[in-house]
Amino acid sequence: MNLSDNQKANMASVLNNAVSCKDLNTALGAAGGREGMAFSHAAGFRDAAGTDPVGEDAILAIWSMTKVVTTVAALQLAERGSLDLDAPASNYCEELNGLSILTGLDDNGDPTYEPADRAPTARELITHTSGYVYSIWNEAILKLESDGLVPSVLGSDGAFLQAPPVFRPGERWEYGIGIDWLGALIERISGQRLLDFFADNIFDPLGMVDTGYEYEASKMDRSVVAMMRVDGQLIEAPFGQPTPAERGSNAFYSGGGELYSTLADYGQFLTALLNDGRWGDYTLLKPETVAAMFENQIGDLWVETGVTRMPELSNDFDMGLGSPAKWGLGLLLHTEDTGNGRAAGSGSWAGLMNSYYWLDRKQDTWGLFATQVLPFYDTESIATLKAFERALYGVG
Repeated sequence: MNLSDNQKANMASVLNNAVSCKDLNTALGAAGGREGMAFSHAAGFRDAAGTDPVGEDAILAIWSMTKVVTTVAALQLAERGSLDLDAPASNYCEELNGLSILTGLDDNGDPTYEPADRAPTARELITHTSGYVYSIWNEAILKLESDGLVPSVLGSDGAFLQAPPVFRPGERWEYGIGIDWLGALIERISGQRLLDFFADNIFDPLGMVDTGYEYEASKMDRSVVAMMRVDGQLIEAPFGQPTPAERGSNAFYSGGGELYSTLADYGQFLTALLNDGRWGDYTLLKPETVAAMFENQIGDLWVETGVTRMPELSNDFDMGLGSPAKWGLGLLLHTEDTGNGRAAGSGSWAGLMNSYYWLDRKQDTWGLFATQVLPFYDTESIATLKAFERALYGVG
């Protein structure tokens, strides 16, 4: 990918302006193609006081940008013949046998259930058609959490996997914790904890030296404060702050979130996918598997917008950016041009603290924009994302 000096200046200006006008405390961006990163820039601050400048090597909480990493790990197992994407996931996790579906709440606000016909498949876990959802955007599951009937999705011990599905597998698309169950499948099949499988099969071969679940104490000087927008003002978030921990010390590793990474590391991961699964001499995935990631896997279903039930964590979101969207293997698929540069057929997703990525195979381009602010789909963050994309593609 060749970027002109003017393109690079415009991209940096978008990030700088977002901070200078105080829309964001931190704004980082990167872009590249099959040959790797062609641009990276950091604007803003590591701290809430705005005294410590952030660097391009900042380590960021990428939350649900973890999901495509988990998907790649599952696809590696599928290529090896260890995982059948279309077999019942209960073949690998017996807890998925005999599920009950939460059908709603009765007039007294009590949950109602019916037996599930079958367990979801790994493909349905990957594509958010399994029936598992997030309480952040689902009223019925939030009610169960609020009443203490299921553990909170915000817990760190994985107990939230006890939450029931809310629809039959394959019935509709709704964003949820299916990828966390996929992570459990990976651990059962491989016999490794998720962080070790990721390290052996993804992070180490791709040279992703700053990506993991625990924040190393020696790297805290590259940490970035989590902010929250309250009544239009940015304040330090009361939770979600980077905390040092020893590798392997977590009780549970989430397939759906909680990774830390950098622009350079995640850019290497995106570069490998843009190269049909190749990174130097290493084969991350076979070309045909990568191609399937960009193919509609949900048939006549459509990706739905998310309606928030926890406004402190998320606004309503439309990751199709105003256009209908499908879902591939680990990626939202844009059925139309975004109007900001990326082409129809591009894949994308995001993380809770407003980090975003996309892969545009038609134009040999990947892009990253990241900040650390809640709630998700923050208006100012989305505006900066779109402006950054336009600057990259020279639109407008």
